[in-house]
Amino acid sequence: MSEGLLVTATLNTPCALNDATSDWTTRAYVGSVAVLGILASAEGLGLVDTDSTARFLAVILCMPWTLLVAAVVWLNDGFNWLLGYNFLADSPARLFEPLWTVFWPAAALANARIIAALSRSVARRPGVSPFLVPMGLLAFVSLIALLWRL
Repeated sequence: MSEGLLVTATLNTPCALNDATSDWTTRAYVGSVAVLGILASAEGLGLVDTDSTARFLAVILCMPWTLLVAAVVWLNDGFNWLLGYNFLADSPARLFEPLWTVFWPAAALANARIIAALSRSVARRPGVSPFLVPMGLLAFVSLIALLWRL
């Protein structure tokens, strides 16, 4: 009985990856986030000397999940008030780079699956432009970047 539950609860990674990269829009999205995420990780480890534009863009492209991280940072302020220890300021940077390396691929694949589902949904409607989802995503990301910089 428990073996059946274990099998159904596991994530089928090849199926999730195929679903996430099924559309040209999602392949472009995942590729962009991968390049920016790797560059941001290399920058965080001190391997390249650049500004933080790559991390900024990767964070923007992973935006709905970044809000969860922002909530954790907000909770850190509460821990600082209660315990007198600031996890972000007092912890070494090597603690956060592995978390970043896990965060951006997970967020990119989750967003790519959502984008693929939206593209399939729009493609089923007659008379709808196939560029509706890519242009909507570009407008959404541009709006978030604009609001973030204000």
